[in-house]
Amino acid sequence: MILTAAARTDVGQRRSVNEDCFALVSDYGLYIVADGMGGHTAGQLASRLATAGTIDALRRIAPSRASLTEKLRYCVAGANRQIYDTAVAKPDLAGMGTTLVALLAGGGRLALAHVGDSRGYLVRQGEIRQLTGDHSLVAELLRRREITPVAALGHPQRHVLTRALGVRRSVEADLLELTPAVDDVLVLCSDGLTTHVSDAEIARCVSEERRPERVCEQLVALANERGGEDNITVALVRCDENAAAEPATALA
Repeated sequence: MILTAAARTDVGQRRSVNEDCFALVSDYGLYIVADGMGGHTAGQLASRLATAGTIDALRRIAPSRASLTEKLRYCVAGANRQIYDTAVAKPDLAGMGTTLVALLAGGGRLALAHVGDSRGYLVRQGEIRQLTGDHSLVAELLRRREITPVAALGHPQRHVLTRALGVRRSVEADLLELTPAVDDVLVLCSDGLTTHVSDAEIARCVSEERRPERVCEQLVALANERGGEDNITVALVRCDENAAAEPATALA
């Protein structure tokens, strides 16, 4: 099986700075989306440190016999410590942090790690399933059934996170592992997409267009058409029998 991937990021309609960051590291089967927080420059720095720190940590641990989830756990811990230490060393960056959703492929399997409210989805045979649970105040209220889904959409604290990378010395990532099927599509995105575009609309775009780069363009355009209140980032990874786009990763 071959993985083909693409991604797109956009500042949106309301922001002057893009604090999102993504990486497609096909040589390692690693795909990342991060959404920074902490102010004009701090959030931008945090998301880039998270992305670079995850990649650097994977390069160190890649030769080991650790499982995919163990490797991602190590990578998230390394990236978290890098952001935290940078903020401690520079008081003007105090409190900076970022979300992170990362996909790692290898050995015929896929593993996913996430912290924050950036999301990972699986689209299979036209059906979409959210693989991540938001680490946010509103998501927690929803899980407790203290508010309704409709109330959550306009909740004044819907952007308040309960877990983020770099805010504390250590952080716990949610991890899962799965076996992909041919034509599966994994979607990684920041909340700038999901604020404006429903899960059903994501599934429809993915199902109607095979080229990952075109799907990314369509989803970002749709979010912008509906207001683009935040930075928008989406990465798609398609599981194909044969390579159809670049970059590609063999899922041996």
